[in-house]
Amino acid sequence: MSDEIRRRRENRRRFLEHLYRCSEEQSTEYQDAYEVAEELEISRQDAERIVRYLEDHGYVSKTGRTGLVLRITAHGIDHVEAQATETEED
Repeated sequence: MSDEIRRRRENRRRFLEHLYRCSEEQSTEYQDAYEVAEELEISRQDAERIVRYLEDHGYVSKTGRTGLVLRITAHGIDHVEAQATETEED
């Protein structure tokens, strides 16, 4: 697998895990994707691609008409937890 593909996959994983942690630890489940990207040191353009990918798979849903505000879905939570379980079993 090329380094670029590996990096994109890793960024999608980190992004979704960040949303998962925020939904469990913070008082609000809604997150600004651009702020998440900044925290993770991901470009805005890559953040938009990541959100599109995660939304297409049903892991997140966008809210509002402006910006890139989103929340993790139940399917996204299940996905993160399943990945964590697989990692622990290896």
